[in-house]
Amino acid sequence: MIFDHWKNDLVEKEIPNKETFSLSLFLSSDVEISRWSAEGLPSDELSVQNGILTNFASRYPLCIDPQMQAVSWIKAKEAKNNMKLLTFNQSDYMKQLEMALRFGNPVLFENISTEIDPLLDPVLEKNVVTQAGVQYIPLGDQMVEFAPEFKLFLTTKAQNPIYTPEIFGKTMIINFNVTLLGLRD
Repeated sequence: MIFDHWKNDLVEKEIPNKETFSLSLFLSSDVEISRWSAEGLPSDELSVQNGILTNFASRYPLCIDPQMQAVSWIKAKEAKNNMKLLTFNQSDYMKQLEMALRFGNPVLFENISTEIDPLLDPVLEKNVVTQAGVQYIPLGDQMVEFAPEFKLFLTTKAQNPIYTPEIFGKTMIINFNVTLLGLRD
């Protein structure tokens, strides 16, 4: 859309613009893209755009990732931040999530199905409440202190999952299916 419509419209109206415009370089840098590549993200255009969405979207990302490309990249990227790997099948995942919220550790939920536990809704919706200068988020029946450094990643191995409109509204769904260029990388 950018190149087929907007860019042509700028040229037709003789509005000054840069010939070599790249959305990826506008929203990130060569250094950042190189770091992502070193961490395991392919350097093709689609993978870089997925990386930008994963890092800078206003909602938490839900990655459709049948080849486990996003999982391995996120693990490498967040390894230094004491990331927690969780599944909804774990008996103590709420306690682990609570601790991550308090201390600002990233959390990766792997292999989610088409349903997300409703107890996560306040986290997905970022329902942060500030009381006496401290940020809290409701989790279950308690208010948990919220560290702004907290990051949440959700991934599924399903190739073509069907999600409800509510999940689309609460997360940033990103398709990490490998392209031919990404596969070559």
